[in-house]
Amino acid sequence: MSLFKRDEQRARVDRIREDIHDIGDQSQALGQDLRDDTEDAIEEARLRSEEQYARMAANTRRRNRRFKHSTGRSMNECDRYVREHPWSSIGAATLTGAIVGLLISRR
Repeated sequence: MSLFKRDEQRARVDRIREDIHDIGDQSQALGQDLRDDTEDAIEEARLRSEEQYARMAANTRRRNRRFKHSTGRSMNECDRYVREHPWSSIGAATLTGAIVGLLISRR
């Protein structure tokens, strides 16, 4: 084999090694970019979920206060009605009890 061909083969081998080295470097850079992008996406998702949780918790507290207020108002109105109309309330309770008793006895 001639010296010229050996030099040509060495040059090819060196180019291939450099190409493989470049591919490895590019792969590492791509992996790092992907890792950074993934970490950013995870952090963004975490922040959004925390914000959504805070909104939901505030909404739940607000609805709970409204429910308690509404229930208390209904209880006060019911109590007032029973005090103002005791015989009507007793009659309604008796009628309701009789209906429930009949329905239960049929089973």
